[in-house]
Amino acid sequence: MRTLKESIEINISPEKIWEWLLKFADNYCEWHPNHIKAYWKNGVPNEIGSIMYAEEIVIPGEVLKMTSKLTKLIPNKMYEFKTLKSLGMLMPKGSFQIEPKERGCIFTATLDFRMGNFLNKFAKKSVGFIQNHMKEEGQNLKKILES
Repeated sequence: MRTLKESIEINISPEKIWEWLLKFADNYCEWHPNHIKAYWKNGVPNEIGSIMYAEEIVIPGEVLKMTSKLTKLIPNKMYEFKTLKSLGMLMPKGSFQIEPKERGCIFTATLDFRMGNFLNKFAKKSVGFIQNHMKEEGQNLKKILES
């Protein structure tokens, strides 16, 4: 298993980030210019077990279609999901974590991948695109929430 992790310090309260996460589907396209759409497919938004569908371009020229299920919600701290369908075989889960600091907090996004040495070497360029996209999402979120 390989975990990609990207953290950024945001100078607002954990509650403000949590409010933004609770409107995740509505905020999705504003978050990154390569985000195409997101909506709740099944269940009540932001309730464990609810399913969201999202599309984005992470690797140039390829639309990533992701269906995910909310698996853990800890207000102002953790928003975790499990990836479903065939993508879930490669990327089983991800999360957003909020860690309070003296002034503001640290926002951390993680994605877990099932990657052995062979797949890790084969997908090196793709991993780079994913890491860059995650970094841009963090920077964009900081701009959105601090303005």
